[in-house]
Amino acid sequence: MPEALDVACPCCGALLKVDPETGSVVWADKKKAPAKNFDELVSRVQSQKSVLEDKFQRSVAQTRNQKDILEKKFEEARKRAAADPTGRPPTPFGNE
Repeated sequence: MPEALDVACPCCGALLKVDPETGSVVWADKKKAPAKNFDELVSRVQSQKSVLEDKFQRSVAQTRNQKDILEKKFEEARKRAAADPTGRPPTPFGNE
């Protein structure tokens, strides 16, 4: 059985071990990313903070709207129940 071939990836620089019989990659040693600039990391965290704040504000607004919608639906159901006091709610098996 021939030994695996060592190939360097031209895109990312990773060292790949390739099986010569099948042509498949059996192992990949990826290069570590270089250390990033601290100021760049801080600015990225700040931008993520603003995105998260925006998502939170949208969820709060949606929750407020949802509460109003549910209250309106409940009031409508209450009016219908008051208009027909002898009526019973439909049973799930009423169509049988």
